[in-house]
Amino acid sequence: MPDYKIYIPEAKAPVMYQFKEQFGRESSGMILSFMETSLSRDPVPQKADDQKQDPGLIYDTFFGDIETEHQFLSLFSDRQSAETAIMNRSADLFSKHPDIYLDVIAQFKKNHPNFAQIKGV
Repeated sequence: MPDYKIYIPEAKAPVMYQFKEQFGRESSGMILSFMETSLSRDPVPQKADDQKQDPGLIYDTFFGDIETEHQFLSLFSDRQSAETAIMNRSADLFSKHPDIYLDVIAQFKKNHPNFAQIKGV
């Protein structure tokens, strides 16, 4: 079975450590089972008042794992690959949340000024 690495925001790492501590070293199977169950469930329909999303929450969803530029770049073979990943996230953000896209991108540019210079963001 191949090994996969799951990257989570550093702020959420204690949750993963607590889970592994509580359920032991063999908890990977439980995590995988949870992922399979999550994917097999029907998505919950949104209520009309849930349609208006919080830009901070959406920012965390799309860009929350980027703690520092150096850390994010280390996940990729080169800067071009990292920029492509950011452009893909930006395009996905626009397709899912066009109404708050500009607010989220403004927050991204404020938090990561070096990445803000990427064309298409």
